[in-house]
Amino acid sequence: MSSVNGDPPHVFDLLGQALTVARRGMEAEVADEPHHLRGSHLRLLSLTPAEGMRPTDLAARVGMTKQSLGEFVATMQQAGFLQVDPDPADRRARIVRPTAKGLRLQARILDILGETEHRWRDEVGARDWATFHRVLRHIAAGKASGDESR
Repeated sequence: MSSVNGDPPHVFDLLGQALTVARRGMEAEVADEPHHLRGSHLRLLSLTPAEGMRPTDLAARVGMTKQSLGEFVATMQQAGFLQVDPDPADRRARIVRPTAKGLRLQARILDILGETEHRWRDEVGARDWATFHRVLRHIAAGKASGDESR
C-alpha cells in the first residue's frame, strides 16, 4: 500500500495497518464469544480497570468524548459487560467497571493482545521490538511533540 501520491506509506498509515492487523486478529480470536461487540468495544473493555473509573477519566484514557463513551458504555452495559454504579466518594458521580462477564472477556482480550505482542516481537527480533516499544512510549508521553508541559 502506498500513500496518496504513490510514495511509500507514511508512519501513520503503517501504524493504522498494524492496528488493523491486531484488531482483526483479536476479533477472530473472540468470534466464538456470544458478544456481538465491535473491535472498538473490545478496546474499551480492555482499557477499563477492574476497580472502575469515572466516565470522564475513562473517555480521556480511550481517546473519545464523554458523549461517545456514554453510547459505548450503554451498549456494553446492555450486553452485560460493564456496569455503572454511584461513586462511593461522591454519590453524584458514576463509576464504570467491568462485570464478572466483562472481566472474563477482558482477560481473554488481554491474553490475545499479549500473544500478538510476543508473536510480533519474535518476528522482528527482541532488539528491534525493544526499540519500537521505547519509541512508541516516548511519543505517547508527548515527548516527541516538543510540548514540555506533558
